[in-house]
Amino acid sequence: MFSEKQTNSSVQYKSNWLYLLLFFIIVWVAYWPISFHIFSLKNDALNYFLPVRKLVSESYYNGILPLWTPFLNLGYPLHGDMQSGVWNPFVQLFSLFGPYNLYTLQLETLLYVYLSGIGMFSLLKYFKVHPYANLLASIAYMLCGFNSDSAQYLNWITSASCLPFLFLFYYRLLKENKVIWSLGTSLVLYVFFTSAYPADFILSIYLMIGLFIWNYFQVRKSQPKWLLEKSNLLNHFILIITFILLSSPAILSYLQSLPLTERGSGADFEQVMSNPLHPFLLSSYTTPLGVWKMPGVNITDPLERNSYIGIVAFVFLIFSFFIKSKEPLIKFSKWAFFIFLFFSFGEMGGLRTISYYTLPLMNTFRHPANAKIFTTFFAVLLTAFSFNDYVLEKINFKKLKTAILIVTSFLLLVWMLSVFTPFNLFAFNHSFKTEANKGFIEWIKDKFDNLSFADIVLFNTAIQLFFLHFIWWFVKKKRSPKLLLTLGIANSVLFTILFQPFTVVKMQKASEVQMMVNENSVSEYSIPDITKSLNTLGAGNEQNISEIGCAALYNKKPTRSEYRITPSNLLNQNNFWFNEDFRNLIMSYPLFYRADAISDTSIYRQAKVDSTSKWAFINKKVDIKIFDKDSALDINITKFTPNNFEGAIKTGKGGYFVLLQNHYPRWKLYIDNKQKDIQLTNLSFMGFELPPGNHHFSFQYEAKDIKLSILVSLLTFLLIIILFIAKARKLL
Repeated sequence: MFSEKQTNSSVQYKSNWLYLLLFFIIVWVAYWPISFHIFSLKNDALNYFLPVRKLVSESYYNGILPLWTPFLNLGYPLHGDMQSGVWNPFVQLFSLFGPYNLYTLQLETLLYVYLSGIGMFSLLKYFKVHPYANLLASIAYMLCGFNSDSAQYLNWITSASCLPFLFLFYYRLLKENKVIWSLGTSLVLYVFFTSAYPADFILSIYLMIGLFIWNYFQVRKSQPKWLLEKSNLLNHFILIITFILLSSPAILSYLQSLPLTERGSGADFEQVMSNPLHPFLLSSYTTPLGVWKMPGVNITDPLERNSYIGIVAFVFLIFSFFIKSKEPLIKFSKWAFFIFLFFSFGEMGGLRTISYYTLPLMNTFRHPANAKIFTTFFAVLLTAFSFNDYVLEKINFKKLKTAILIVTSFLLLVWMLSVFTPFNLFAFNHSFKTEANKGFIEWIKDKFDNLSFADIVLFNTAIQLFFLHFIWWFVKKKRSPKLLLTLGIANSVLFTILFQPFTVVKMQKASEVQMMVNENSVSEYSIPDITKSLNTLGAGNEQNISEIGCAALYNKKPTRSEYRITPSNLLNQNNFWFNEDFRNLIMSYPLFYRADAISDTSIYRQAKVDSTSKWAFINKKVDIKIFDKDSALDINITKFTPNNFEGAIKTGKGGYFVLLQNHYPRWKLYIDNKQKDIQLTNLSFMGFELPPGNHHFSFQYEAKDIKLSILVSLLTFLLIIILFIAKARKLL
């Protein structure tokens, strides 16, 4: 029998610092390849997050707001990209210590994983769950398959780190109706909005609405006027206003940027339903290693296939559905678990289709499979509550044994299907000899690449049967829950380590990748050579695309790549780039030039343009105008930074000048300190007319409203922190 019996009212936790240290050690051990910078993160992290965060952090570090970058797709509003990290407080914090490198990126990854565990631990501690149950569930959440899947895509695992804190603060607001929890909820929502995946932010808002409705029905019998209480309405008003103040720089940026980008107009039904969770991938609850090579599930991206929470946690998740509980939160969690599960199935589950046609903002995002972070969240809550009953001996052990048998049967069924399906015959590679010309790391990589789905599932099944044997034995003998807790932690750590070669790290040394980054990077914003064409400036831009992404984001040369870097591009840039003949012509021009001829874009479509001359095409209808050669022309570029491009022009005959940076409303042109109109030129760029003479020109990216909103956001943030410190001191 258990050595100690405790009730929830007598739960005692050790020092919080011990738990923080424990979680830190577990994360460091479970993610040892990136914890010790042995291996590098995989391609999504390196192709987008590393170079873009490097641009952002370099701007912050040099005292420049990272609003615009000329080095991405011929000019891009970084501050208007919801996934760039410009408004991410963690990125801002890391940027204080210098520009991003691979090691910084890997530390940020570990931070989100760590915070997901700390957040779940704090939530379950508030619910007075026994420390054993809390540790099992929190570590299961921290090392869940969603994090292992998505660790190379930082915005997704940021969602996992924010969700427990959001649930905790908003739940406390509903139950305690105190303004401090309004402020706490708004702070987490702000981090969610500026740092996490936008779709998860939207789903979190709907989760909060669901919690609000659920709580209303819970209290309306005893407090029929609760909904109309002034304090309740006031606290929700404070929540909304505080969130707006905190997020005002991002809100202003997104409101302007989204209508000008391809994501701003929403998505059609087919796009929204892309990348659902295939139901067969539920096998990942027992055999997570196999989903990477599972046949027949290609509708789901490999980065969103894994739902693993640990075999011990999964047993108690199944067991939770055998327990009839009157606790409203448990009932809510069970409903939420299935709602988000069926939502993640996309069109197959039905709920995603209904929401697309009926609910606001549900037509703005794809990846239904990503919703499984919410499924995982509520699965872990149910695990915590059922394991808590086990610790307190409030369970039917016969039903728990049934749950173990169900999990074992499910595990064996998955293994049998992996072996006997016609398209996936057992084909284990028995050769374990290291080739003479390959090192150990290359040999390991080859072995992983050559394993079949059946090979992996067999290996996975053998490990799980070992763990299930001990789970059965511990439960049968009613041994101390400490043993099950230890077994559960060991299982989660082991599978986190095993899964990383598939989706988290690649078998390339971190030092090698960072060396390549260093070789391609320049620290200063140098003035580009305007005698060279954009094609010449971009030579070798994709040479190391699979290792570090596009070189232009490191060497700071304005150009454009065939590789799609950003999740959402400017519409004008798409109009230019997908017109291949026109694109090839313009890319042969330098970044800044005086046009030899000017006309409207229809001329180019109607007749072949002389490619030996530099043309400028504007949108309004004009006759072809040929400019005389200007022997007195002298263009001197004096400054080139992300938000500023200026210089001096000496021209004897005047003319039309073009800057091949994307046109955007915030760009203002000053000629001799007087503002002039900027014309949309060459479908996507900026042009202006200039009379003869000596002139100074300056393109300025103006953002006075954003700078003011940053001040408002900072003051609001400091006020919230002061209030939380004051509350903590009062509690002490």
